[in-house]
Amino acid sequence: MKSVSGNPALDAYQRVAGVAPARPVTQGQPAASEAQNIGDAARVDISEAARELASAGQVVDARKVEALKQKIDDGSYQVDSAVVARRMLDILG
Repeated sequence: MKSVSGNPALDAYQRVAGVAPARPVTQGQPAASEAQNIGDAARVDISEAARELASAGQVVDARKVEALKQKIDDGSYQVDSAVVARRMLDILG
């Protein structure tokens, strides 16, 4: 998988969301401290803002979702980091 470090959109997201930057994956056994956090890493939390967006009553276009899933699966989905960063700045001000 291609590394995303240095991606301006990801960097902006990490700063705003307070997310720690991704670390490279190493081969072999995880360190003891990492082994304790494996269970935590598998847990997903949904923010209150995400819950509000989900309950806003917007209609989901199932065909568009399936088309995006297909592009992701076959590796043809490309993210335009400039557009993502611009939208983040538009939303966050």
